[in-house]
Amino acid sequence: MKLMNAEIEFLSAWAREEWEPACYQLPAHRLQLAHGVAGASLIAFIKAWTESERKKDHEILTAAATPEPSWPWSNAEEFGSRLQEANRLRADRYANAKV
Repeated sequence: MKLMNAEIEFLSAWAREEWEPACYQLPAHRLQLAHGVAGASLIAFIKAWTESERKKDHEILTAAATPEPSWPWSNAEEFGSRLQEANRLRADRYANAKV
């Protein structure tokens, strides 16, 4: 899945914050909470990116350096549509791997 630059900036900051003890006080996690999004959804984006770009999971940590990212999705519908795309691509890859 080809992520937009703003998505990579956000997801990279979010992933770096995950290593911090008070991550929910940090910018990307505050945005996550403000938009009512589960962390598992963000991980789905990261996994789709790593699979399509042939990256290791930890590479998201250095994919961007923005310390205070913006929320990259303009509304809940756009977020949902992109998440469906990420989940569909991952499901297709998994199904093809089993064949």
